[in-house]
Amino acid sequence: MRVIDIENITAAMHEDTKFVLQCEEVFHDKISSAAATILMNKSSRPVVCLTGPSGSGKTTTAMRLKAYLENLGVKVLLLSMDNFFLPLDQRPPEATDWESPYCVNRALLIETIHRLMVGQTVDVPIYDFKTGTTGGYKTMQGDKDAIIIAEGIHMLNPLIFDALSSEAIGVYVTPRTRIITKNDRIVRPEQLRVARRMIRDYQNRGHSLRQTIERAASVDAGERKYIKPNKYNAVIHIDTFHDYEPCILARYLKEMPEFYEQLDNSFVESHGLTDLFEVVNSVPPLRTDYVPKDSIVREFVGGSCFEY
Repeated sequence: MRVIDIENITAAMHEDTKFVLQCEEVFHDKISSAAATILMNKSSRPVVCLTGPSGSGKTTTAMRLKAYLENLGVKVLLLSMDNFFLPLDQRPPEATDWESPYCVNRALLIETIHRLMVGQTVDVPIYDFKTGTTGGYKTMQGDKDAIIIAEGIHMLNPLIFDALSSEAIGVYVTPRTRIITKNDRIVRPEQLRVARRMIRDYQNRGHSLRQTIERAASVDAGERKYIKPNKYNAVIHIDTFHDYEPCILARYLKEMPEFYEQLDNSFVESHGLTDLFEVVNSVPPLRTDYVPKDSIVREFVGGSCFEY
């Protein structure tokens, strides 16, 4: 477990451009190390099952790995588990919430991966979250020499991973660094992920800040039940925390009128976010000018070169 003091973040912000670039270099090294492990296992395990809880930066990590491997001349096929959600009217009784693996058409996902591995052409579904249906399909050409990266919250769940374990390598992605506040309190990674989701869901999904916070308990329960127990299936673990990100998250949150209108102290305290908001209110704000277009941070604040 890595820990960083809020005072160290504040001090590093005196040279903010250098600070951002150093943090991004650290994450680049993590991608490089993960790619090396994937390549060493490519002949026997050409499938990468990448997972992590909501707000971890799974999609950007998968795309960064794809770009890094392709730069080395490796063919990479990328699949999102989200496109394999069952239409709402086809879900079994076990699919009690969106965090449940029973929401996923697991048989089709596994079949698609196996067909791509042998070089077949497949029609990959495109899930429409607005209507709760499969909104169409896109054609993907398989390749016997390709690495297949499949990302999603249930990719290491035994209901999926057991059918792939002999040919897959597991990757677990999440922020793991803890932040020590000025009052010697600890901001946990799940609290940071709430801040990430507050901005992303406000900008892209039409959710209010209160709605995201109110849903956090359900998201965390799903993580404890369906995601964390399967970390043991991963051989690669990536901490997606960037030391500068509290400063940029703080800037975006405090620019929203709803931050002050909706989030009073009693509401924040009742949802266990007092320590997070102490950090948000104490760090210097950071502009996005210095943040690379392929940064994980941009998955949440916008301006990424990747399409989500």
